[in-house]
Amino acid sequence: MERGHEVHLASDRFSEVPAELEGLEPHPIRELEPLLRVRGVRRLRFGPAVGKLARDLDVDLVHAHYMLPYGFWAAKAGVHPFVLSPWGTDVLVHAQTRRRGRRWAQTAIAEADYLVVNSDANEQASIALGADAKRIRRIVWYAELGRFVPEAADPGLRARFGWPDDALIVLSLRNYRRDTNLDVAVRAFAEVVKSEPRARLVLAARTGPLRAELERLVADLGLAEVVVFHRAEWDELPALVASADVLLSLPGSDSTPASLLEAMASGLPAVCGIAPSIDEWVGQGDGAELVPPRDEKAVAAALLGLLRDPERRRAYGERNARSVREKIGDPGLALEELYRELVPA
Repeated sequence: MERGHEVHLASDRFSEVPAELEGLEPHPIRELEPLLRVRGVRRLRFGPAVGKLARDLDVDLVHAHYMLPYGFWAAKAGVHPFVLSPWGTDVLVHAQTRRRGRRWAQTAIAEADYLVVNSDANEQASIALGADAKRIRRIVWYAELGRFVPEAADPGLRARFGWPDDALIVLSLRNYRRDTNLDVAVRAFAEVVKSEPRARLVLAARTGPLRAELERLVADLGLAEVVVFHRAEWDELPALVASADVLLSLPGSDSTPASLLEAMASGLPAVCGIAPSIDEWVGQGDGAELVPPRDEKAVAAALLGLLRDPERRRAYGERNARSVREKIGDPGLALEELYRELVPA
């Protein structure tokens, strides 16, 4: 795209944001052949259909993002060079706890010519599943740091939510799922606001099955005036993030989430659950407060400590904005270099 390459995307899921698909040629995977719309048969046809598409397009390389099922489908496509990106839950949870998940992950890893990973935790789990440590490169390519800067803060955000100008905003960007521990976030925040009445909580997520359950919890705890559920669209997200005072992120399993990196780039301090990969970006007292993700008292205490200490928030935020850019560099160039190494001249 920006570097002059032709990029095709075969998937059963596409972003609803047109800007995120700009420059890509999408191929809805279930439209590749009739059998892909037949339940019980299609799981045997995804790989061959992807392989046929790749050969018809005469692609130079296939890169599968997320092992399960996309990496497995790419492995069954039989197209090389094949780059595989284990993501997080796929390699850290499903490949460890589900028999078929482990089998599919091992198949994908065995077929891949190279792995691109996003954390040390991801890399070590991939090696344990059979990956060659010499054929792994760490590239964090998906965080849009160029859009996320402290200067994007919106001075009118608090007023639009009906909150006072001195409101202290705690921001969660995680989806409404069981593994993101948002019930803990809400209960902990209920304790925070008792001691710090300026505190406000924004639950900004696109999707998830637990939204209704969390809305009931907020109502039951009497938090409707200080908690807002806000679906942040792609173009407004940088302003929302930069306008917050603290990021709250509590998943029990994670591998370098974009939401953390983009909040860091926006100059936010964080309260994070202790989870794989998180300590590769922030540490206790070094950009963040790290807590057990299901410990409501620890979460509340960490939030209160930051909300009451503007100087610590400033120091953590400045450290995070500087650190994340130093570590990530130019991921587009790094990926392009890897692709050129793998594609025959």
